[in-house]
Amino acid sequence: MRASAFDPPEIPPSFWQRSDVRSALTGRDMGALFQLLNEQVKLSQTRIGTAVDLSQGRVGEVIRGTRRIAGLHVFERIADGLDMPDDARLMLGVSARLAHLPASASVSDAHDSELLRQITAAKGIDRTVIRVLQGETDGIRLLDRRMGAPAVAGKLEAHISHLEGSLSYSLRPGNRQGLAAVLADASALAGWQAIDMGRLPRAWTHFERATRAAREADDNCLLAFSAGEQAYVLLDLQQPTEALAMVQTAYEETHAAVPHQIRGWLRAAEAEMAAAAGQEATCRRALDLAAREVGNGPSGEDLPYLALNETHLARWRGNCLVLFGDPEVADELGQVLGTMDDSFTRAEAGLRCDLAAALYVRGERVEARRHLARARELAQLTGSARQRRRIRDLTARISKAA
Repeated sequence: MRASAFDPPEIPPSFWQRSDVRSALTGRDMGALFQLLNEQVKLSQTRIGTAVDLSQGRVGEVIRGTRRIAGLHVFERIADGLDMPDDARLMLGVSARLAHLPASASVSDAHDSELLRQITAAKGIDRTVIRVLQGETDGIRLLDRRMGAPAVAGKLEAHISHLEGSLSYSLRPGNRQGLAAVLADASALAGWQAIDMGRLPRAWTHFERATRAAREADDNCLLAFSAGEQAYVLLDLQQPTEALAMVQTAYEETHAAVPHQIRGWLRAAEAEMAAAAGQEATCRRALDLAAREVGNGPSGEDLPYLALNETHLARWRGNCLVLFGDPEVADELGQVLGTMDDSFTRAEAGLRCDLAAALYVRGERVEARRHLARARELAQLTGSARQRRRIRDLTARISKAA
Protein backbone atom coordinates (compact mmCIF):
# COMPACT_ATOMS: atom_id res chain seq x y z
CA MET A 1 0.00 0.00 0.00
CA ARG A 2 1.25 3.45 -0.88
CA ALA A 3 2.36 5.48 2.14
CA SER A 4 0.05 8.27 3.20
CA ALA A 5 1.31 11.78 3.83
CA PHE A 6 0.13 11.29 7.41
CA ASP A 7 2.07 8.08 8.04
CA PRO A 8 5.16 8.44 10.27
CA PRO A 9 8.23 8.55 8.00
CA GLU A 10 10.33 5.39 7.95
CA ILE A 11 13.95 6.54 7.98
CA PRO A 12 16.61 3.81 8.04
CA PRO A 13 19.20 4.09 10.85
CA SER A 14 21.99 4.21 8.27
CA PHE A 15 20.67 7.56 7.01
CA TRP A 16 21.69 9.28 10.25
CA GLN A 17 25.25 7.94 9.92
CA ARG A 18 25.89 9.57 6.53
CA SER A 19 28.62 12.23 6.64
CA ASP A 20 26.50 14.76 4.71
CA VAL A 21 23.59 14.23 7.10
CA ARG A 22 25.82 14.65 10.15
CA SER A 23 27.30 17.79 8.64
CA ALA A 24 23.79 19.20 8.08
CA LEU A 25 22.85 18.42 11.69
CA THR A 26 26.00 19.94 13.17
CA GLY A 27 25.50 23.10 11.12
CA ARG A 28 21.74 23.15 11.84
CA ASP A 29 21.19 23.32 8.07
CA MET A 30 17.62 22.06 7.83
CA GLY A 31 17.49 22.87 4.12
CA ALA A 32 20.27 20.38 3.46
CA LEU A 33 18.67 17.82 5.79
CA PHE A 34 15.25 18.07 4.11
CA GLN A 35 16.89 17.82 0.67
CA LEU A 36 18.75 14.65 1.73
CA LEU A 37 15.53 13.16 3.10
CA ASN A 38 13.92 13.85 -0.25
CA GLU A 39 16.80 12.42 -2.30
CA GLN A 40 17.94 9.49 -0.15
CA VAL A 41 14.74 8.39 1.65
CA LYS A 42 12.33 9.56 -1.08
CA LEU A 43 10.22 11.61 1.35
CA SER A 44 8.15 14.26 -0.36
CA GLN A 45 8.02 17.81 0.96
CA THR A 46 4.47 17.12 2.10
CA ARG A 47 5.47 14.08 4.16
CA ILE A 48 8.40 15.95 5.69
CA GLY A 49 6.14 18.90 6.52
CA THR A 50 3.48 16.68 8.07
CA ALA A 51 6.05 14.92 10.24
CA VAL A 52 7.68 18.13 11.55
CA ASP A 53 4.52 20.29 11.61
CA LEU A 54 5.53 22.65 8.80
CA SER A 55 3.58 23.47 5.68
CA GLN A 56 4.76 22.02 2.37
CA GLY A 57 5.46 25.56 1.17
CA ARG A 58 7.59 26.31 4.21
CA VAL A 59 9.59 23.10 3.70
CA GLY A 60 10.23 24.16 0.11
CA GLU A 61 11.44 27.59 1.24
CA VAL A 62 13.82 26.02 3.73
CA ILE A 63 15.24 23.71 1.05
CA ARG A 64 15.72 26.63 -1.37
CA GLY A 65 17.41 28.67 1.34
CA THR A 66 14.91 31.53 1.24
CA ARG A 67 13.91 30.83 4.84
CA ARG A 68 15.98 29.59 7.77
CA ILE A 69 14.97 27.81 10.94
CA ALA A 70 16.39 29.33 14.11
CA GLY A 71 14.10 28.53 17.07
CA LEU A 72 15.22 25.75 19.42
CA HIS A 73 11.63 24.61 19.83
CA VAL A 74 11.39 24.08 16.05
CA PHE A 75 14.61 22.04 16.02
CA GLU A 76 13.17 19.91 18.84
CA ARG A 77 9.94 19.45 16.88
CA ILE A 78 11.89 18.36 13.80
CA ALA A 79 13.95 15.90 15.86
CA ASP A 80 10.79 14.43 17.39
CA GLY A 81 8.88 14.31 14.11
CA LEU A 82 11.69 12.52 12.29
CA ASP A 83 12.32 10.21 15.28
CA MET A 84 16.02 11.09 15.32
CA PRO A 85 18.31 8.82 17.32
CA ASP A 86 20.08 10.35 20.30
CA ASP A 87 23.44 10.93 18.60
CA ALA A 88 21.71 12.83 15.79
CA ARG A 89 19.71 14.89 18.29
CA LEU A 90 22.87 15.87 20.16
CA MET A 91 24.56 16.95 16.92
CA LEU A 92 21.52 19.14 16.22
CA GLY A 93 21.90 20.63 19.68
CA VAL A 94 18.69 19.30 21.25
CA SER A 95 18.34 17.03 24.24
CA ALA A 96 18.33 13.27 23.88
CA ARG A 97 15.12 11.26 24.12
CA LEU A 98 14.08 9.56 27.31
CA ALA A 99 14.98 5.88 27.31
CA HIS A 100 12.14 3.61 26.30
CA LEU A 101 10.45 2.51 29.50
CA PRO A 102 7.60 0.13 30.25
CA ALA A 103 4.16 1.69 30.28
CA SER A 104 3.95 1.18 34.05
CA ALA A 105 7.09 3.19 34.75
CA SER A 106 6.49 6.46 36.56
CA VAL A 107 7.59 9.92 35.45
CA SER A 108 10.11 9.85 38.28
CA ASP A 109 11.57 6.60 36.91
CA ALA A 110 11.87 8.19 33.49
CA HIS A 111 13.73 11.17 34.89
CA ASP A 112 16.04 8.95 36.94
CA SER A 113 16.78 6.81 33.90
CA GLU A 114 17.60 9.86 31.79
CA LEU A 115 19.88 11.29 34.48
CA LEU A 116 21.74 8.00 34.76
CA ARG A 117 22.09 7.83 30.97
CA GLN A 118 23.57 11.34 30.83
CA ILE A 119 26.05 10.64 33.64
CA THR A 120 27.07 7.34 32.04
CA ALA A 121 27.59 9.04 28.67
CA ALA A 122 29.74 11.75 30.28
CA LYS A 123 32.07 9.08 31.70
CA GLY A 124 33.25 8.40 28.15
CA ILE A 125 34.72 11.90 27.89
CA ASP A 126 38.45 11.80 28.60
CA ARG A 127 41.46 13.92 27.62
CA THR A 128 41.44 12.53 24.09
CA VAL A 129 37.80 13.49 23.59
CA ILE A 130 38.45 16.92 25.09
CA ARG A 131 41.26 17.47 22.56
CA VAL A 132 38.85 16.53 19.77
CA LEU A 133 36.27 18.99 21.11
CA GLN A 134 38.91 21.72 21.27
CA GLY A 135 39.87 20.87 17.71
CA GLU A 136 36.26 21.41 16.64
CA THR A 137 36.32 24.87 18.25
CA ASP A 138 39.57 25.68 16.44
CA GLY A 139 38.10 24.53 13.13
CA ILE A 140 35.06 26.76 13.57
CA ARG A 141 37.37 29.66 14.48
CA LEU A 142 39.29 29.27 11.23
CA LEU A 143 36.07 29.17 9.20
CA ASP A 144 34.83 32.23 11.08
CA ARG A 145 37.95 34.22 10.15
CA ARG A 146 37.70 33.28 6.50
CA MET A 147 33.95 33.08 5.86
CA GLY A 148 32.38 35.17 8.61
CA ALA A 149 30.09 34.53 11.56
CA PRO A 150 26.79 33.77 9.76
CA ALA A 151 28.37 30.80 7.98
CA VAL A 152 29.26 28.98 11.20
CA ALA A 153 27.10 30.51 13.96
CA GLY A 154 24.61 27.61 13.98
CA LYS A 155 27.39 25.04 14.07
CA LEU A 156 29.02 26.83 17.01
CA GLU A 157 25.73 27.07 18.93
CA ALA A 158 25.24 23.31 18.58
CA HIS A 159 28.83 22.71 19.69
CA ILE A 160 28.31 24.86 22.79
CA SER A 161 25.06 23.06 23.63
CA HIS A 162 26.90 19.73 23.48
CA LEU A 163 29.73 21.06 25.67
CA GLU A 164 27.29 22.42 28.27
CA GLY A 165 25.46 19.11 28.45
CA SER A 166 28.70 17.15 28.80
CA LEU A 167 29.99 19.48 31.53
CA SER A 168 26.74 19.28 33.49
CA TYR A 169 27.04 15.51 33.91
CA SER A 170 30.81 15.11 34.14
CA LEU A 171 31.97 13.79 37.54
CA ARG A 172 35.77 13.80 37.39
CA PRO A 173 37.37 17.14 38.40
CA GLY A 174 40.14 16.95 35.79
CA ASN A 175 37.69 16.27 32.98
CA ARG A 176 35.37 19.02 34.22
CA GLN A 177 38.20 21.54 34.08
CA GLY A 178 39.14 20.48 30.57
CA LEU A 179 35.54 20.68 29.34
CA ALA A 180 35.07 24.04 31.05
CA ALA A 181 38.13 25.43 29.25
CA VAL A 182 36.77 24.32 25.86
CA LEU A 183 33.36 25.77 26.74
CA ALA A 184 34.93 29.11 27.76
CA ASP A 185 36.85 29.32 24.49
CA ALA A 186 33.84 28.38 22.35
CA SER A 187 31.56 30.78 24.25
CA ALA A 188 33.98 33.69 23.84
CA LEU A 189 34.14 32.95 20.11
CA ALA A 190 30.33 32.86 19.95
CA GLY A 191 30.23 36.17 21.82
CA TRP A 192 32.49 37.83 19.28
CA GLN A 193 30.43 36.39 16.43
CA ALA A 194 27.27 37.81 18.01
CA ILE A 195 28.94 41.24 18.26
CA ASP A 196 29.93 41.01 14.60
CA MET A 197 26.34 40.17 13.64
CA GLY A 198 24.94 43.02 15.75
CA ARG A 199 23.29 40.73 18.33
CA LEU A 200 24.54 42.45 21.47
CA PRO A 201 22.21 40.89 24.10
CA ARG A 202 23.14 37.45 22.79
CA ALA A 203 26.82 38.39 22.88
CA TRP A 204 26.58 39.45 26.53
CA THR A 205 25.02 36.07 27.42
CA HIS A 206 27.82 34.20 25.65
CA PHE A 207 30.52 36.16 27.48
CA GLU A 208 28.84 35.63 30.86
CA ARG A 209 28.96 31.89 30.19
CA ALA A 210 32.58 32.18 29.02
CA THR A 211 33.75 33.89 32.21
CA ARG A 212 31.89 31.38 34.42
CA ALA A 213 33.43 28.47 32.54
CA ALA A 214 36.91 30.05 32.64
CA ARG A 215 36.65 30.32 36.42
CA GLU A 216 35.67 26.65 36.72
CA ALA A 217 38.58 25.76 34.44
CA ASP A 218 40.85 27.88 36.67
CA ASP A 219 42.24 29.41 33.46
CA ASN A 220 43.28 33.04 33.97
CA CYS A 221 44.13 33.49 30.29
CA LEU A 222 40.62 32.58 29.17
CA LEU A 223 39.14 34.65 31.99
CA ALA A 224 41.13 37.75 30.95
CA PHE A 225 40.34 37.23 27.28
CA SER A 226 36.61 36.69 27.85
CA ALA A 227 36.29 39.75 30.09
CA GLY A 228 38.26 41.87 27.62
CA GLU A 229 36.07 40.83 24.70
CA GLN A 230 32.91 41.40 26.73
CA ALA A 231 33.90 45.07 26.97
CA TYR A 232 33.33 45.35 23.22
CA VAL A 233 29.60 44.87 23.85
CA LEU A 234 29.70 48.07 25.92
CA LEU A 235 31.74 49.78 23.21
CA ASP A 236 29.14 48.93 20.56
CA LEU A 237 26.44 50.19 22.94
CA GLN A 238 28.22 53.58 22.76
CA GLN A 239 29.52 53.25 26.34
CA PRO A 240 33.29 53.64 25.79
CA THR A 241 34.07 54.89 29.31
CA GLU A 242 32.45 51.81 30.87
CA ALA A 243 34.17 49.59 28.30
CA LEU A 244 37.55 51.15 29.20
CA ALA A 245 36.93 50.56 32.91
CA MET A 246 35.99 46.92 32.25
CA VAL A 247 39.21 46.20 30.32
CA GLN A 248 41.34 47.98 32.91
CA THR A 249 39.71 45.92 35.67
CA ALA A 250 40.36 42.70 33.74
CA TYR A 251 44.02 43.69 33.45
CA GLU A 252 44.36 44.54 37.15
CA GLU A 253 42.76 41.27 38.22
CA THR A 254 44.73 38.95 35.94
CA HIS A 255 48.00 40.53 34.77
CA ALA A 256 50.09 38.89 37.50
CA ALA A 257 48.86 35.42 36.48
CA VAL A 258 48.91 35.61 32.66
CA PRO A 259 51.76 35.61 30.09
CA HIS A 260 52.93 38.78 28.33
CA GLN A 261 50.95 37.96 25.20
CA ILE A 262 47.63 38.21 27.09
CA ARG A 263 48.84 41.36 28.86
CA GLY A 264 49.68 42.88 25.49
CA TRP A 265 46.24 42.01 24.15
CA LEU A 266 44.52 43.63 27.14
CA ARG A 267 46.64 46.77 26.74
CA ALA A 268 45.74 47.00 23.06
CA ALA A 269 42.05 46.61 23.91
CA GLU A 270 42.46 49.33 26.54
CA ALA A 271 43.92 51.61 23.87
CA GLU A 272 40.92 51.04 21.58
CA MET A 273 38.46 51.82 24.37
CA ALA A 274 40.43 54.94 25.35
CA ALA A 275 40.47 56.12 21.74
CA ALA A 276 36.70 55.75 21.51
CA ALA A 277 36.39 57.69 24.78
CA GLY A 278 38.56 60.50 23.37
CA GLN A 279 41.39 59.89 25.86
CA GLU A 280 44.42 60.23 23.57
CA ALA A 281 47.10 60.19 26.27
CA THR A 282 45.69 57.00 27.82
CA CYS A 283 45.40 55.46 24.35
CA ARG A 284 49.00 56.16 23.36
CA ARG A 285 50.35 54.97 26.70
CA ALA A 286 48.40 51.70 26.41
CA LEU A 287 49.69 51.18 22.85
CA ASP A 288 53.28 51.66 24.01
CA LEU A 289 52.76 49.14 26.84
CA ALA A 290 51.16 46.67 24.38
CA ALA A 291 54.13 47.01 22.01
CA ARG A 292 56.52 46.31 24.89
CA GLU A 293 54.65 43.09 25.74
CA VAL A 294 54.34 41.93 22.11
CA GLY A 295 58.03 42.66 21.59
CA ASN A 296 58.82 39.75 23.92
CA GLY A 297 57.68 37.36 21.19
CA PRO A 298 55.35 34.35 21.53
CA SER A 299 54.44 33.41 25.07
CA GLY A 300 55.07 29.71 24.57
CA GLU A 301 51.57 28.85 25.81
CA ASP A 302 48.86 27.41 23.58
CA LEU A 303 46.47 30.34 23.05
CA PRO A 304 44.58 29.49 19.85
CA TYR A 305 41.96 32.17 20.49
CA LEU A 306 44.55 34.97 20.54
CA ALA A 307 45.87 36.47 17.29
CA LEU A 308 48.36 39.15 18.27
CA ASN A 309 51.77 39.86 16.78
CA GLU A 310 53.53 42.99 15.54
CA THR A 311 51.40 43.08 12.36
CA HIS A 312 48.10 42.79 14.22
CA LEU A 313 49.23 45.34 16.80
CA ALA A 314 50.10 47.78 14.02
CA ARG A 315 46.60 47.30 12.62
CA TRP A 316 45.18 47.90 16.09
CA ARG A 317 47.34 51.02 16.51
CA GLY A 318 46.06 52.44 13.23
CA ASN A 319 42.46 51.73 14.23
CA CYS A 320 43.01 53.78 17.41
CA LEU A 321 45.07 56.69 16.11
CA VAL A 322 42.96 57.32 13.04
CA LEU A 323 40.40 58.78 15.45
CA PHE A 324 42.90 61.48 16.41
CA GLY A 325 43.88 62.38 12.83
CA ASP A 326 47.47 61.15 13.22
CA PRO A 327 49.21 61.98 9.88
CA GLU A 328 51.41 58.86 9.96
CA VAL A 329 48.52 56.40 10.26
CA ALA A 330 47.86 56.03 6.53
CA ASP A 331 51.46 54.96 5.79
CA GLU A 332 51.51 52.55 8.73
CA LEU A 333 48.21 50.93 7.73
CA GLY A 334 49.37 50.64 4.13
CA GLN A 335 52.41 48.68 5.28
CA VAL A 336 50.25 46.43 7.45
CA LEU A 337 47.97 45.65 4.51
CA GLY A 338 50.96 44.39 2.54
CA THR A 339 52.03 41.94 5.25
CA MET A 340 48.71 40.79 6.69
CA ASP A 341 47.70 37.09 6.61
CA ASP A 342 44.97 36.84 3.98
CA SER A 343 43.03 34.30 6.08
CA PHE A 344 41.78 37.17 8.27
CA THR A 345 39.11 38.26 5.81
CA ARG A 346 36.91 40.17 8.26
CA ALA A 347 39.93 41.87 9.85
CA GLU A 348 41.04 43.05 6.40
CA ALA A 349 37.66 44.74 5.95
CA GLY A 350 38.23 46.71 9.15
CA LEU A 351 41.81 47.53 8.16
CA ARG A 352 40.76 48.89 4.78
CA CYS A 353 38.02 50.96 6.43
CA ASP A 354 40.61 52.53 8.77
CA LEU A 355 42.98 53.09 5.87
CA ALA A 356 40.25 54.80 3.85
CA ALA A 357 39.54 57.15 6.76
CA ALA A 358 43.22 58.01 7.15
CA LEU A 359 43.69 58.60 3.42
CA TYR A 360 40.63 60.81 3.26
CA VAL A 361 41.89 62.96 6.12
CA ARG A 362 45.14 63.33 4.18
CA GLY A 363 43.23 64.44 1.09
CA GLU A 364 43.75 61.28 -1.02
CA ARG A 365 40.08 60.84 -1.76
CA VAL A 366 40.26 58.59 -4.83
CA GLU A 367 42.49 56.07 -3.04
CA ALA A 368 40.28 56.30 0.05
CA ARG A 369 37.19 55.38 -1.97
CA ARG A 370 39.04 52.43 -3.55
CA HIS A 371 39.85 50.92 -0.16
CA LEU A 372 36.37 51.65 1.12
CA ALA A 373 34.82 49.81 -1.84
CA ARG A 374 37.02 46.77 -1.18
CA ALA A 375 36.17 46.91 2.53
CA ARG A 376 32.49 46.87 1.60
CA GLU A 377 33.00 43.76 -0.57
CA LEU A 378 34.80 41.91 2.23
CA ALA A 379 32.18 42.89 4.79
CA GLN A 380 29.47 41.55 2.49
CA LEU A 381 31.46 38.36 1.93
CA THR A 382 31.76 37.66 5.66
CA GLY A 383 28.29 38.94 6.57
CA SER A 384 29.80 41.37 9.12
CA ALA A 385 27.06 43.74 10.28
CA ARG A 386 29.61 45.50 12.48
CA GLN A 387 31.97 46.29 9.62
CA ARG A 388 29.10 47.24 7.32
CA ARG A 389 27.96 49.76 9.91
CA ARG A 390 31.46 51.27 10.16
CA ILE A 391 31.72 51.50 6.37
CA ARG A 392 28.26 53.06 6.13
CA ASP A 393 29.14 55.69 8.75
CA LEU A 394 32.44 56.54 7.06
CA THR A 395 30.79 56.75 3.64
CA ALA A 396 28.20 59.16 5.06
CA ARG A 397 30.93 61.35 6.59
CA ILE A 398 32.88 61.42 3.32
CA SER A 399 29.77 62.28 1.32
CA LYS A 400 28.83 65.03 3.75
CA ALA A 401 32.33 66.53 3.62
CA ALA A 402 32.35 66.37 -0.18
